[in-house]
Amino acid sequence: MGFIDNSGDIILDAVLTDLGRDLLSRADGSYKITHFALGDDEIDYSLYDATASTGTESTSLRQLPVFEASTESSIGLKYRLVSMTNNNTLFMPIVKLNELQRNTQKASGGYFAVCVDKNTEDLIFTNNTTVQGVLAGANPTEQDTFVLLHQGLDTDLISPKQSLSPEFFETGYVAELDNRFGSVVSVGTTAVNAPLTFIDDDNVAFYDMSLESDGGETVFVQPISNDTDSKFMTILGPRGTFLQFKIKASELLTTSTTIFTELGGTMSSTTFGASGTDDLYFIDAIIRVRAKVTGYQLDIPLRFIKEI
Repeated sequence: MGFIDNSGDIILDAVLTDLGRDLLSRADGSYKITHFALGDDEIDYSLYDATASTGTESTSLRQLPVFEASTESSIGLKYRLVSMTNNNTLFMPIVKLNELQRNTQKASGGYFAVCVDKNTEDLIFTNNTTVQGVLAGANPTEQDTFVLLHQGLDTDLISPKQSLSPEFFETGYVAELDNRFGSVVSVGTTAVNAPLTFIDDDNVAFYDMSLESDGGETVFVQPISNDTDSKFMTILGPRGTFLQFKIKASELLTTSTTIFTELGGTMSSTTFGASGTDDLYFIDAIIRVRAKVTGYQLDIPLRFIKEI
C-alpha cells in the first residue's frame, strides 16, 4: 500500500481487483462492470477550516495524499460514500449488534465463541444448556445462540414509528469470513448455507444475503416490524432491517489441531462455565458485515474453540 501525491493535478489510479482479473481471464463474457463505489478513507475532516477565507476552507482536505489503487478488494473502501436526495438529513443509519436477548449476547471476552466439534460442544454445553456467547459450530441447530444485527437511525430524537427513508433502508448485507475457519448458516431448525458469492485469493469467502419478506426459519434478512420502544430493540429511532445468522465450523477445524497450534493458543474452559485449565485450543478471527445500500461496515470478533 502506498500514497499518491494529490497536491497538484487530479489523479485517476484504477486497477482491477483480484476478482475482476479472475473474471476477465475467463473470457466467457462474465466480466461486466455493472456498478462502482466511491469512498473517502483518506480524508480527515477535522482539517476543514471554517475560519479561512471563502473558498479556501477545504484546501487542506483537497491536498491530502490518497491511497494507491489496490487489487485487494477486502481492504479498499472502508468508508463508502452514500448518495442522498434529502439535504436536511441530520442522522445517518448504522448497523448495530443486538445483544439485548439472552441468546444474542457475546461471551464475557467480547467475542462469539464457536465450538468446532462435538467433543467441545459436550464440554461447554453441560446438560444441553445455552452458554452466553457460545455457538454450536459443529451442530448449529442444537443451540439457540446466534448473531443478530439491527439497522436504522439510532437516535431518540425521531420516533421509531416514523418510517425509515427508502434511501437508508438496507436491502442486503455482505459478510466476509476466512474460509479456512467456517461458513455462514441460517438460524432455525435447518442450518441452510448463506449464498456464497466467491472466495478470493486470500481464502476469504463472501456471502451475499438479501432482503426476504416471506418469513420462515431460513431467512437471513427481514424488515424490523417492531415500531415501538422495546427492551429488545437496540435501534432507538426509525428501524430498517435485521440480519441474523450462525457460524458453522469448517471441516479443517473439526478434524485438525495443527492449525490451532500454528495460528492460535490455549485457554481454560472455565471462561465458559466449564471446569478445566488450558483445556481448549482457540483461534481468533472476525466476520466483517457490510450493508449493501449504505456501505456501513461492522467487524464482529469470533473465537473458534476446540477441546485439547
